[in-house]
Amino acid sequence: MTTSKKSFTPKTPGRTMPAAVLADLHRIELTEVPIPEPGPGEVLLEVEAVGICGSDLHYWRCGRIADQVVKFPMRLGHEPAGRIVELGKGVEGFRKGQGVAIEPGIPCGVCRECRMGRVNLCPHVKFLGTPPIDGAFQRYLAMPAGALAPRPENVDAVMGALAEPLGVAVHSFDLVNLRPGERIAVIGAGTIGLCVIALARQIGASIVAVSEPRPFRRQVAGRLGVERTTGADPKALIEATREATEGHGADVVFECSGAPEALNTSLAAAARGGRVAMIGIPEVDAVSIDPHLWRKRELNVVNVRRSNRTLERCLRILERTDLGLKDCGLLSASVGLSGVQDAMVRLDDERSDAVKVMVDPRLE
Repeated sequence: MTTSKKSFTPKTPGRTMPAAVLADLHRIELTEVPIPEPGPGEVLLEVEAVGICGSDLHYWRCGRIADQVVKFPMRLGHEPAGRIVELGKGVEGFRKGQGVAIEPGIPCGVCRECRMGRVNLCPHVKFLGTPPIDGAFQRYLAMPAGALAPRPENVDAVMGALAEPLGVAVHSFDLVNLRPGERIAVIGAGTIGLCVIALARQIGASIVAVSEPRPFRRQVAGRLGVERTTGADPKALIEATREATEGHGADVVFECSGAPEALNTSLAAAARGGRVAMIGIPEVDAVSIDPHLWRKRELNVVNVRRSNRTLERCLRILERTDLGLKDCGLLSASVGLSGVQDAMVRLDDERSDAVKVMVDPRLE
């Protein structure tokens, strides 16, 4: 892979650009698609970084998440950051050449959920890289100006792209009202699980145990200060959590894996009166739950749907600190569009040391 980069401002309508397209299950192909033209209130961005998310991998592997079914061909990618190359009519407050982070969800703004401030629950949301909306695995992207946030000077495109999964962690903290001094357990040390760990440490919570089947990801969690890590055995996490909490269990369990057995594990690892945040995308459509684990402990189980207006907050956090995420091993590689297929294969391999692969469409 070479690392030469070329940047230009598109001028000619109808000009094409490279894009990585999900052509079928387990197959991403490089193709040419038209460069979008920014409409009124929109900007055209040169994409500088796009994170490959676990949901991208899920679509690549299965072609669907619940009732969201891919119609091939489709472009994935919903964690972009970029630089403005063209302003649409009426856009104010932005300038050409400005680096921005991007909110991938465009809510309708008028439904009940939007009016209540729960835009992440908008039933009409247009979300990048989620059927039927094409995503950001392409050289240029047109987005409404309202979906952009200026990146601070010390936040590069890679960290700007990481603001999207970090936003899921921030939103989950809001929902469970995580407080300094509380003790947490985390199931799944992928990107969002590691963001939960890093952010919890930053606010003064204690990470008592982390469960993760992949050895390298356990190592990354250790670099973020986690002392107790376990493999995939649910009993091991429950025992480690109780051992670290005088037998009580965790105040909050963050389930970030989507594994079928993870909900029951979370319920068993939580302290009486504790909270469980369900973040991971389920691997199956139905699970069997032991209701007595839930009932007898009077647990509060919260489901986390993406994030809710967290982008600017995340950028302010990243302006102050990278939370240790830049150098812990989370950021595994940067590939061009032609490398997306190989990156998917690598991420799908449980023996792999990959966690977050960034796509830079400028790489050739």
